Amino acid sequence: MTSATATSFVGRAEELERLLGLLDRAERGRPAVGLIAGDAGVGKTRLLDELAARAEGRGVRVLIGGCMEVGDVGLPYVPFIDAFRDLGTRPGETEVTAPLAAALPSLGRLLPEPATDHGPAPPPGDGFERVQLFDGVLSLLVRLSELAPLLLVIEDLHWADRSTRDLLAFLIRTLRGGRVALVASYRSDELHRRHPLRPLLAELVRVPDLERIDLAPFGRSELAEHLQAVAGHAVPAAVVDRILARSEGNAFFAEELVAAGAIRADIALPEALADVLLGRIEALPELAQEVLKVAAVAGRRVGHQLLVAASGRPEVEVERGLRDAIAGQVLVASAATESYKFRHALLQEAVYGDLLPGERTRLHATYARLLAEADPEGGDGSAAELAWHCLASHDLPGGLAALVRAADDAATVFAPSEVYRHLTQALELWNRVPDAAAVAGVDRIEVLVRAAEAASHSGEFRQAVGLAEEAVAAIDEDAEPLRAAMAYERLSSYLLDVEPERDLARIREQILAASERAAELVPEEPPTPLRARVAAGLARSLIVARDYEEARRRGDEALVVARAAGSIDDEARALVIVSILELRFGDIETARLLLRDADRAAAAARNRPLELQARHALAAFELDLGNLAAACAALDQATELA
Repeated sequence: MTSATATSFVGRAEELERLLGLLDRAERGRPAVGLIAGDAGVGKTRLLDELAARAEGRGVRVLIGGCMEVGDVGLPYVPFIDAFRDLGTRPGETEVTAPLAAALPSLGRLLPEPATDHGPAPPPGDGFERVQLFDGVLSLLVRLSELAPLLLVIEDLHWADRSTRDLLAFLIRTLRGGRVALVASYRSDELHRRHPLRPLLAELVRVPDLERIDLAPFGRSELAEHLQAVAGHAVPAAVVDRILARSEGNAFFAEELVAAGAIRADIALPEALADVLLGRIEALPELAQEVLKVAAVAGRRVGHQLLVAASGRPEVEVERGLRDAIAGQVLVASAATESYKFRHALLQEAVYGDLLPGERTRLHATYARLLAEADPEGGDGSAAELAWHCLASHDLPGGLAALVRAADDAATVFAPSEVYRHLTQALELWNRVPDAAAVAGVDRIEVLVRAAEAASHSGEFRQAVGLAEEAVAAIDEDAEPLRAAMAYERLSSYLLDVEPERDLARIREQILAASERAAELVPEEPPTPLRARVAAGLARSLIVARDYEEARRRGDEALVVARAAGSIDDEARALVIVSILELRFGDIETARLLLRDADRAAAAARNRPLELQARHALAAFELDLGNLAAACAALDQATELA
């Protein structure tokens, strides 16, 4: 029996026309965005397949990527890595990707090796590099569209990690030129009240010209046509009615019922979808079923060699089982990546859910061992996958070590939400793992400090404060005064970002107390960058506390110390603070000069976030004085830098 998804396209004429309209707009140089929502199995992928086929027939370059579910461990930017998998295989694409990747190594890590050599991983930054990465993806899409109109499809957005959602939102908001159409799909029945995709969808539906398509189940006539395509012959009306009642018009459910024999008889299949799917699996030979169990534990996609090794069977046997699984339309093979994936995510979920607890644990442990042996350092994103398998197999030490490495991996591609997620999971495991610091390669305080920073960069300001407070409490101030000072300085900074629901005075006291303690812990002599940093932080906190005279004294100290220590970063930071105080005291010209000095110092240090802050401060300064032309010029420069 052939699959309707491979032989025909039923119904959906109106929805397809709306999507083709997006391509028309993109081909005319007006970027277009579409969202497709629908329940699992309703036909979103089939509609996107038809759109992709029509687009390719018109000479459009089609890139397709899918999000994936890996339990509680996030893999940043997976759909973009998937979509970019074969970039460089067409004329001109390598010439587009190589210069961008050379200028921005983090972008190169999202591209395939044949397209560009992305070089060594860049060191973790302060979060601004993430914006550069996003802008790099935007530039890549626009430049590719100069070669041919471009259709980017992102499937299963309900499984997207935070960084993927942020990147997608950035593209939708900032895509203003280029022959680019962007279409994403998600399961509407997955969106429970607290689902992380909900806020993004609420924001995106207000985007002008965004095409939103809610894909409904088939009606009776459409289902009859669909069943005829699946079966290869006309289906009796009574059978159509029976399958309609059981599938409720869901195309995939209906296909599975037909495959299990529902056309021949009113078979006694349980109503739950998992049982329908497992009925399809159980119709396969036993060897194919065993191979599918191993594949299901890997996730929706698994490489050939990894699957063979995890199965523990001779490769010839595994290949025989794979052939039956592919012939049965359960798995799909990819020659380009030498991998297999389940034809539908629900199939993988059903097989995985039917495993015995012991089977599941054993297979996860096998995958964890194989991944660790193949890549002991856990690079190129495999650490997150390794962590998932370790945790699922109850290997807590292995899970802890992999989570810390996964946080490092996420930091190299500027995905702070995943860094935060990995490190908070590591902290949850910490007391359950003997000698956790030796296992993780860092102590608990370092994990707390890094988690707080990642939380702050992710906009989780209250969590950043909580983690920083925990780090402060854990540090022995007598033994490690400088480390404690840095933690206090970070705590005061995070407190500034918290919007208090009440008791603003108490928050101000906490900010000042943290800054004062940081300054007490760092000696005034000799001049050091840390002393400059804590002095500037104290000046900032004193401004919040409205003690402007003392703030001025501390700001001047920070500036003197930064210059004496030769720290251009800290000098620029101090200049911004001192300029604010000079303006407060009425010395407008001095304040303006200091802000320009701060801008130049930040530019010399190549500290782009601080440079942007200085330019924005200069614009706000001129705006407050009513100098609209100067404010506009400064804002134009800030916009160009951003």
